[in-house]
Amino acid sequence: MERPVIRPEWKALIGLCLEPQAASLAGMDLGALAGLAARLQVESYLLEALTPCQQRLGPEAAAWLAEMRRNVFAVAVDNLRRDEELREGLARLDEGGVPCILLKGSGLRAERPGLAGRFQCDVDVLLRRQDLERAEKILAGLGFTLDESYLDRGGMLREHFHLGYQRRGATVELHWDIDVESPAGFTERLWERSRQVEIDGGACRVLAPEHQLLVACLHLSRHAFYSGLRWLADLKLLLPAPPEVRERLVEEARGWPSRAVWCPLWLLALQGVPGAAAFADALDAGPAERRLLQPLLNALLVEEPWLGLPAWRGARALHTWLFSDRSLFSLLPEAWGEGVRALIAPARALTPDPTTR
Repeated sequence: MERPVIRPEWKALIGLCLEPQAASLAGMDLGALAGLAARLQVESYLLEALTPCQQRLGPEAAAWLAEMRRNVFAVAVDNLRRDEELREGLARLDEGGVPCILLKGSGLRAERPGLAGRFQCDVDVLLRRQDLERAEKILAGLGFTLDESYLDRGGMLREHFHLGYQRRGATVELHWDIDVESPAGFTERLWERSRQVEIDGGACRVLAPEHQLLVACLHLSRHAFYSGLRWLADLKLLLPAPPEVRERLVEEARGWPSRAVWCPLWLLALQGVPGAAAFADALDAGPAERRLLQPLLNALLVEEPWLGLPAWRGARALHTWLFSDRSLFSLLPEAWGEGVRALIAPARALTPDPTTR
């Protein structure tokens, strides 16, 4: 079966974000590329990739780079405004005996000052479940209000794993877990292995490296890679991992859906990201599934249709695949409809029949 081809702008954007030394702007529609980068909120990564070669860029590309620099600076200012708005709330939580761990992008920015212009819409913190109600009272006393646009509070407590509180456009998400249900003892290990880092003259806690990797992979898979290029680029920053971190990640991964953990790292390995190849063989997918998986993931990363399959349908099929043991060849026809079975049939023939093993 021939591998489906993705548009050159998709390929260039993914390459610039993940492995810029191998990427090129030659022959690109820069207008389309610029629009896609802005929509996916990855301009800070492109700016880092293109700045070293700005002397070799043509006039159109140079103008685009200047525009990106202005946009990234505006994001950095907005991040500072949000951080300042939330600083009082986080400080009051600490004073009230409610310790927190910075998660995801918040944790990355705490350890990497160079990410000041990384797009971020909220601040994610982990607290202990028994501290949640006390934290809510503290934030409410400071004028923060609960965001119930997705579910009301009771529904969030039953079906979700964090609550969002807002004040003057700044949002802090209070997590008591990283998924609706995590393995026994997992959250305790998050706290035991967390680390303290210095930031802005103060200190905060971030996850251990193996937990940063695990949470980043699960977050991307939970969203089925949909519009997830920024999150995949964040994951790249955590690599390569030292041997002891890899060993602890493998140990922690045993309690989670295997594909959801290893699929993001497998895709980074395909892009040639240093350190990702150490995890590539862990993905539970045969050769034929992998040939379909790569172009599907690339299309979902940039939130574009693939072979006529709307991105949201592809994401739904992929999510089922990531968190189950079902075959991709059974899920994609369901997403497309009966008319595509003729396209899938040749690839399915390449998949070994388990009853003949």
